[in-house]
Amino acid sequence: MTHISRRGSARRAVARLVTAGAAVALLAASVTGVAAAQSADLVFGSAAAVQGHDSTATHATTTYENLTVTHEIIGNNLGMLGDTIRYRTTISATDGPARQINEIDWHAFQKDCTGYHHWQVVRSGTVTYTNDAGERVTEPSSGDASGSWTVDPANDTTVVQDLVVELFDPNVGPAVGCGRAAAAQSFVATPANGFNLGNSLTIGADGLDDFRWSPTGVTVTCVLDCQIPGLAALGAAFGS
Repeated sequence: MTHISRRGSARRAVARLVTAGAAVALLAASVTGVAAAQSADLVFGSAAAVQGHDSTATHATTTYENLTVTHEIIGNNLGMLGDTIRYRTTISATDGPARQINEIDWHAFQKDCTGYHHWQVVRSGTVTYTNDAGERVTEPSSGDASGSWTVDPANDTTVVQDLVVELFDPNVGPAVGCGRAAAAQSFVATPANGFNLGNSLTIGADGLDDFRWSPTGVTVTCVLDCQIPGLAALGAAFGS
């Protein structure tokens, strides 16, 4: 007599649901002309097909006194609800005194029809710096990191903050894409299937006023107004 495991049947049912959910997400993407493929998260093979998406808005550099600040996205700047984006901020000093960086504060408020919300949420992060012994050290970090990290032009030392940020719907329903004027650090939703999310940075250094960079010019596009989950979000929902 063959014994059928109820647990095994349940797992197969969940697997079928995940597969069906993934097919729905891919179908929704194909309707808007977006070709999708799965890497670590959902990555789109035809970024140009998403209205309003700027695939070049992944890197920006500015200077403040003798500090150079570079902000960038590592990888693709296009995703769906629940996908993650990796941001990196690198701070160095040139020509002049060494500086002690004491704050790296990443902001991502966005204006939608119901007000200002976080459509990007920090899930994890690190700060990498050079300690007094000359060793590179990596420590956990939040989006609002504080410490004492030296950037010294004589020794070419830098401070690097890496953040893993999730594309998130704070309203649990439609809100973006309303076409209202954007705030200075935000970007207007495009009328069809793309929503460009901006961000800003505040850098604190000893001996200098806080430097606010808003907007940084680095953006990520959340497809379908962040209403349709990508494969990463579907997998998490079913415990895979």
